Amino acid sequence: MERRPVAERRPRLLIGIAAASAALALVATGVSVWAVASEPAPEPTLVAEGPGPSGLTLQRQAGSPERTVDYSFGHTIDHVVPSPSARLDASMRVPFELGADATAFRIHLRNWQFNTEEVFTDPVTITGMAVGEQLAAPIGAGGASVTGLTGQFDGTPVEVSATVNLAAEGIVTDWIEPDRFALEAHTGYLLGLGFTTPAGATLATTPGVSWLDTGGASGRFAAAGAVGQPVSLGYFDVWIEYRVDPDVPVLVSVGHSLNAPGSYDEAASPTRGQATAWPQQWALSNDAAAVTFASPGAQTPVFAPASAKWQEYGELDPDVVTIWTASNDIAHGRPLADIQRDWSAIVSTVKRLWPDARVYAMTEPPRDLGPAEEQTRLDWNAWLGLVPPGIDRVIDADYALRDPLQPSLLRPDVDADGIHFSARGHSIIAGLVPVPRL
Repeated sequence: MERRPVAERRPRLLIGIAAASAALALVATGVSVWAVASEPAPEPTLVAEGPGPSGLTLQRQAGSPERTVDYSFGHTIDHVVPSPSARLDASMRVPFELGADATAFRIHLRNWQFNTEEVFTDPVTITGMAVGEQLAAPIGAGGASVTGLTGQFDGTPVEVSATVNLAAEGIVTDWIEPDRFALEAHTGYLLGLGFTTPAGATLATTPGVSWLDTGGASGRFAAAGAVGQPVSLGYFDVWIEYRVDPDVPVLVSVGHSLNAPGSYDEAASPTRGQATAWPQQWALSNDAAAVTFASPGAQTPVFAPASAKWQEYGELDPDVVTIWTASNDIAHGRPLADIQRDWSAIVSTVKRLWPDARVYAMTEPPRDLGPAEEQTRLDWNAWLGLVPPGIDRVIDADYALRDPLQPSLLRPDVDADGIHFSARGHSIIAGLVPVPRL
């Protein structure tokens, strides 16, 4: 598969927000960024060097192999028994779009709850999986096509897995090489899968976008036309492991639901699945890859050093790691010292796992809080302003997203539900994160 050089690629616009508009929005907000001046020492033999738009320079040794990264469809944060008294026979389709060409890929699927790390062992049969381009709809056409998503394959998808029983540790497909199916950057795709379970089986769930059909549809996961209805629900923890060229920047995002798409008012703020979340907007805008550990509802102890989550994606080598984790701790009234302790443990884990990565912290923007919790939020952000040990830069998301006239509230133009922000807000955050130039 022929690939254009990174400098020649042009990302698509997301949710109708042009890059220029996002840049103007950042200027209008007066976004501030706190940083320390230190930069990593140069390595002996370099592929390239030079500052990016934000002045950040990262360097990599010549001859580096391909990099392995992962694309999550949204981590599981709950579980249900979807069919208590009858066999479940279903299909599901989930959308995705990569910021960089994949030189090969494979699919992982696990029936576990990511936030609590509980594994569910009821029998599940995956009747097959297929990947293909998604038939696009005009954005703004109304109804389900307001986001440009249809849930329909554009042509015949390629089967990537035959029928297999789901083991407790999950399943992994064979590697799919480009001569069989090529995942190209800035192209909308669907992953379709079928599954059956006996009555009463417990399945892990995610609040991600999917097209779901539970009416005897396990054999129709790759069928032409629409299958099921778009819902804000998906089953299983599913991710794509894929390889990219060594010059592709890689970001890892750790934290709560502000790192993920969605809100409590999805009719007013529809999403395109993970492509709406700021890490994937960052990846799509910069021909990059974003790996997310985001767990909606998570507090800092969810990412304790001994957590199995840190091993979920295998060997990663990110250039940038963002840590945005404290909002739910604050809302639940945890003492500031406890949040600082558990958050610092996350920083230590990140530095141990990825010592060469730049580590960015992000301040917490407003949400519906009582007076005591609001004061904790302000104290937390002030403490981050000191740039705690292990942090290379603090990105002031609070300043970017708060209403300048009512700083305890989100800006009206990005407020989705008083806590979460719209696609425009995600675009603003994506624009704040420096892009490494390798």
